[in-house]
Order: sequence, then C-alpha cells, then structure tokens
Amino acid sequence: MSRQKNQKKKILVINDLIKEARGERSAISTKKICDELKKRDIPCDRRTLADDFEVLAEYINSNDSYEYCLKSEIVGRTNKYYSEIKENHAKVDFKIEELKKLIIAVNSLRLTDDVEKSDIDMLKHKLINSASPHDRKLLSEYAEDNYYILDTIAAKILIDSIQSFSFIRGNMLNRIIKTIINLADTQDRKALETNNNLSDKNPSEDGVTLYEIDTIFRAIDNKTKLSFRYFDLDENRRKIYRHDGKECIVEPLTLKPGDDHYYLVCYDNTTINETRTYRIEKMSDVKAVDEPISENAAEFRKHISKITSQIFRMYSGPVKRVTLEFTNNIIGSIFDKFGPQVKIERVDGEHCRISEDIQISPPFLGWVFQFSKQMRIISPDDVIDEYKKLCEDIIREN
Repeated sequence: MSRQKNQKKKILVINDLIKEARGERSAISTKKICDELKKRDIPCDRRTLADDFEVLAEYINSNDSYEYCLKSEIVGRTNKYYSEIKENHAKVDFKIEELKKLIIAVNSLRLTDDVEKSDIDMLKHKLINSASPHDRKLLSEYAEDNYYILDTIAAKILIDSIQSFSFIRGNMLNRIIKTIINLADTQDRKALETNNNLSDKNPSEDGVTLYEIDTIFRAIDNKTKLSFRYFDLDENRRKIYRHDGKECIVEPLTLKPGDDHYYLVCYDNTTINETRTYRIEKMSDVKAVDEPISENAAEFRKHISKITSQIFRMYSGPVKRVTLEFTNNIIGSIFDKFGPQVKIERVDGEHCRISEDIQISPPFLGWVFQFSKQMRIISPDDVIDEYKKLCEDIIREN
C-alpha cells in the first residue's frame, strides 16, 4: 500500500527535480532522476520516466499559470532534463544598457556564499528574455563573459593599491593585475592593460611568491605553526640570513599591510602579550609545520584586530594605555593615525587629549617627536622616561 502511495507522488517529485535543474548547464540525467526516486522508495525506470516527462511537460508547458517550462535533450545515449523561464513571463521594459547593469548586479551575487549558481543563471535568463529578440544574443554573450564582473573604477583602485606594495613585484605583480583586469568589463580591459604597461614590468625581480603567501594564509586559517628563513640584504643585494640561516618556527596570527609592505604578525611566546613581526618579502623557504599554535597564541589571536591597530610600523613592543596632549592644528594627524573612531577630549581652547592602547616602540616615539612642542606624553611615567631618554640619546649622538 505504501509503495502504491509513493507511486502517486512520482509525477510531483519528477517535476520538482527538473524544475530545480535550471538551464541546459544544470540539466539532470535520467539516471540521476531514477536514483532520486528510488531514494524515496518510488519505482522508476528509463521507459516510464520518459512517458511521465512527456505527460508532465505537455501540461506545464501549455499552462500559462506556470512561469517555467520543461525541456529535454539527448546527450550521448541518455536523456537530460531541465527547466527554462517562459518568454511571456519575462517581459520587462528595460533598455539594453540597463539590462547590462542589472546583469552586472546579478553576477556580483556570486561573490557571496549563500547564492547558488543555478539561481544566478535563472535570474540572468529572465533578464535576457526580457530584451528584444535582436538584443538577446548580445546579452547572452555579455552575461556569459561576466560571471565575476568588476566595476572599472573598482578595478583601477585595486590595481593601484596592488602596485603600491613594494613586496609585489615581477611575475606575481603581472599575474595579479591580469586577474583583476579579467574581472573588469570586457569593453574596458584593453584600456586597463594599456594604462598599466604590463609588458614593462620586470619579471626577473626577486620577491615572495603567491605560493608562499598561500602557505602563510593556510597556516593562519588552520591555526598551525610556520617555518621560514629570514634575511637582510647587503649593499650588493645579496641575502644575509639571520641566525646563521637556521629556520624560524613561529605562531602566526595575521597578515597586516603597512608602510607599503606586508607583515606577518606572530605571537611572541617569550614574553607576555607581545608580538613579533616579519616582512614577508624577507622570508624564504616558507613551510607549514604540522603542529598547532599554543593555547596562549590562540587566546591572543581573539583580540588580534585591536592589537594590530596599535602597531606603529610593525615594530614589536608592550601595549600600554598612553595619554597624549596636542594642539588643535594637528587634530587631523591624530585622526590619520588612530582612525575616525578615536575619542578626542577637549582640554582648553588650544589643546586636546586622547587616551589609547598603544604598542610602545621606537617608531611610536619617533612619531611623537616629529610634532615637537605640539604634542607631549602625559602618562604613563615609564613611557615619558623612555621618550626623554630617546631625546637625550639623539642630542648626545649629534
């Protein structure tokens, strides 16, 4: 009795399966449909499926209350089935340029994790069919070529940003720029290629590879350690490895851009609540270590976004609550350094004050020094003493 009852559901399940197979690219095979039916304890074979489809398609395709129609095609020795939007359900009065913009917007949905490709194809199919027959072919080619379309201005900004980093050079620079250009509108790709002079880039320059950056990213994501050798350059651009060329084993936390460089921020297990930073273009032989980071590093990582915002030019140092007092004319510099969210307190008509958690390092003290009498450290006392000592050392040396 149960088997007979399930048999009555058969035509409904077939309809649901083919309806979800939107477009030729998503077509579902006879075998796949039969397998899905068997999972539901519904008997089916190739012959009966073809008969059921014929009845179902005749009813749905001729019924205007359904916005889709069912189609089949023979691929090799098997039938495949899919659905399409009926033309009379896709009529919207848009100009072709407006439809292009809508297709770009629909394509951008693929950058999210919760939108299926079949849904994107269905939306684009509706937009294409809403155009005149003369424009449909052009729109179909346009939509096919622009799954990950980038606004041209956005592409230009991304390229300029990539070129500003000194660690991206040679082949890696060309490869990233070409990838961005290929995401732009087809009509603007030639101009982007010409304006960025890809052929003029020197492919022989040394630099960290995309493979090594990927290795770092994976270690951060997987919360495992990294090993690498760290070097400096002499006057002849020869690599001078630190620690006699021995590998550094670190606990990576994040990658952080700064001062036109890219830095790996790591947990320093020799101190409390401190980090060490490494410029990735000075790292070689980067390898993943199959060993998890420590519990302390994992806990420290939870606050890494706040910690990295405190780092001045990626030098390590203890984090302390620092109060700074400064004149009105450098308020802009305070916003530039600490961001628009920094809370500024008015002291008097000429002075303001902030209190921020700051990683104490020579670059921070140097940053304060550049403002001379326009800025002074109010607290804590040990940071004031360190700043005074730096000033005395400068005077003594000169």
